[in-house]
Amino acid sequence: MNDILEFDGIELQYGARTILSGIYMKCPVGNIIGILGRNGSGKSSLLKVVFGSLRVPVRSVRVNGQYLAGDYMKKRIIAYLPQEDLIPPNMPLQRALRLFDVDKRHILEYFPEAEPFLSLRSRELSGGYRRIIEAIMILHSKATFCLLDEPFTGVMPVHIEVLQHVLAQAKERKGIILTDHLYRQVLSTADHLYILSDGRTFAVKDPEDLVARGYVHAL
Repeated sequence: MNDILEFDGIELQYGARTILSGIYMKCPVGNIIGILGRNGSGKSSLLKVVFGSLRVPVRSVRVNGQYLAGDYMKKRIIAYLPQEDLIPPNMPLQRALRLFDVDKRHILEYFPEAEPFLSLRSRELSGGYRRIIEAIMILHSKATFCLLDEPFTGVMPVHIEVLQHVLAQAKERKGIILTDHLYRQVLSTADHLYILSDGRTFAVKDPEDLVARGYVHAL
């Protein structure tokens, strides 16, 4: 039986505004879960709450029914790619790979031309190139579950195709939750899709649901 990440009871408010309310979701290993939503709908906040970097009064995060507490990354349970840069600007890529315990061959498998760049500092790479390397690092980390916040954003189309291939391979051994505004890429990548609206998640059974929920005007 595959491991299952579940979370529910998540509540988040900023002042009088409710951002998240009664969220429930599950992600078994072998699945990619996509989350769509308008700007400010709470997608990034939700991933931060699940990872534990954003504290809220009430939340329940479980793997196989067991409540999780503590440092998920050290326990190799959950890895998280934030919306902002993961690798500090002055850190060489080689050092970042060591910190995440990721062999450089996992980068070179997809980008053999990248070997000379591994000695460079993060800030010396283009934003899109840096982003896809960060995503590959997370997907090849030892964590069982990966949370990816906007992994496609800023990445050129040919590299998005590579990243989708990496995701398809990674889901064989991981559960993955991702969110991005490039909704067509999310649609073609995810096994199950949700839209976050008015603080709640709604399952997307058909792409037309995105129109009905006001996420897009037309497909």
